[in-house]
Amino acid sequence: MFQDQTSVQSGLSTTLNASTSTYIWQPWFARVNGALGFTVASDSSGASDSAKRSGKSVVVTGNGQLSVLAQSKFPFEAYFQRNDSRVSSDLALANDFASQRFGFTQRYIRPEGDAMLGWNRSTQTSADAGRDVQDSLQLRLSHRLEKHNLQFLGDRNTNKREESGERAVQNNLALQHSYTPDPSISVENLVNISRSDYRLLQGSNDARLLQLSSNAFWRPQDHPMTVSGGVRMFALETDSSGLNVSSNTAGTRLLNANANVGVNYELNRFTRINAGANVNMTDTRGQKTLSTNQTVGVNYLPESIQVGAFRYNWGTSASGSNSTGGEDPQRQLTLQFSHSLSRNFKLAGGSTLAADASQSLSAIASNAAPSSDPAVTKQLTHGGSVSWNLPHDAGSALLRLSASDSRALDGRQEFFQLINFQASSSLPTGSYSSWTGNLTLQATRQGRNPGLDSSEPDKGFVTSSSGSISYQQQRLFGYRRLRFASDLRLSSDALLPLLSSAQNQELAAWDNRIDYSIGRTQLRLNFLLSSNSAPNRSMDAATGLENTDRVTKVRKSIMFSVKRNFGDF
Repeated sequence: MFQDQTSVQSGLSTTLNASTSTYIWQPWFARVNGALGFTVASDSSGASDSAKRSGKSVVVTGNGQLSVLAQSKFPFEAYFQRNDSRVSSDLALANDFASQRFGFTQRYIRPEGDAMLGWNRSTQTSADAGRDVQDSLQLRLSHRLEKHNLQFLGDRNTNKREESGERAVQNNLALQHSYTPDPSISVENLVNISRSDYRLLQGSNDARLLQLSSNAFWRPQDHPMTVSGGVRMFALETDSSGLNVSSNTAGTRLLNANANVGVNYELNRFTRINAGANVNMTDTRGQKTLSTNQTVGVNYLPESIQVGAFRYNWGTSASGSNSTGGEDPQRQLTLQFSHSLSRNFKLAGGSTLAADASQSLSAIASNAAPSSDPAVTKQLTHGGSVSWNLPHDAGSALLRLSASDSRALDGRQEFFQLINFQASSSLPTGSYSSWTGNLTLQATRQGRNPGLDSSEPDKGFVTSSSGSISYQQQRLFGYRRLRFASDLRLSSDALLPLLSSAQNQELAAWDNRIDYSIGRTQLRLNFLLSSNSAPNRSMDAATGLENTDRVTKVRKSIMFSVKRNFGDF
């Protein structure tokens, strides 16, 4: 749409819905549920520099379900559903589309396990993309035998776009085996085979995958140690063709094998020790790599200390790791100490105020650091927060302000700063009205000491904001069955212009709704005002070329609907 253009769209729709629920022969034999809707819609649209266009359409929607022998060992179910975006109780600005879905499921239930066979077809038709068809076939089998549990899963999904001839096929087979000889030991085994076939306009791709894995866990109830381990084998083969595919990327052959083990030991209430080892082998087109990794760590976290009205916590940890398989073995040692101080205050009216401050210092020694960095790096982090809570008997509200600063004490002295404010509330303003809302403001800043590197100027804080507020009135103007709802949703610079940058996109929406019920007749008036960033095309008078940029557009929509229910539904 060119600059200085406006567009207006209006429409009128009438909908008739009917539903039923009954049984065939006997209630235990078969039940039928269904709904059918007819909508007659007329609409007109036009721009300021073009002729007005109008149209009329009849839209059919509905759903149905047939359930046969639902309480038996062989329950059967068939279903269908049809939707149309032009039939909706809410305002929408998306393109019109129609979708339908139908299929069936057949089950076989027995004490040792069950089986299920299902099929469904989904279609979606729109003026822009044409008709898309998706077929899905599923098979599920399970069997339980004493301490073993077997489960087989198979499915096939096919997607087709009739207008372009594109298609995608995905086949998956999986066999799962669980073994639990006693409550402290469990073994999980998996075999997975998958194949995908894509035929798209930009090219084709065929992928085949095979995966074998086994994991074991030992968790004794009266023992402080937990052990876990596993092995995994993975094979992937792909073939691609297309305009943007070279001979070097036309095919991929990948083999991977991995084995790992981990141990956690609780020395006492405050001390925990963990260790782990990992071996990984990869073969890519005949190029083999072998890597290993070993880790060990200890954590000490004692009980809190009461210091007057404050609560003091502290803890320390140490960990080490060793990795092989690259050009040089990598070794790293990490030491960390942290402590915090917190206090809760009780205020008038029953609300509480909580405040805390924390500090942590860590040192990392590694032989993998660049030559320009020191062998040992130290990191200092400060943090603090203040939060206010309102008691639940007067609604609920929470305000929280937090800030943190983390910086390296040596090397390039990089730093990261974060300021975050959150507010949320749900406050009743009367017997039939209430306010709910939330707000988030955030500012982040990162960089390095400007005295060390003047080529990177400080960009300052990068800010963002988002929020929403809603008002509910169950008795508007004191009338029963007359309800009002107002929702305001804002984000980025649409919320607070001072907290945004020029590249941020605006997004705001104000939705107002009035509902009134007269017996089984429901009246609704809906007004939507929204603002968002949209593409704008303009013509350059000097060159005659068309330029495209983004501008903020305001959209206004209003809708009135009448709904009447008949029968017992």
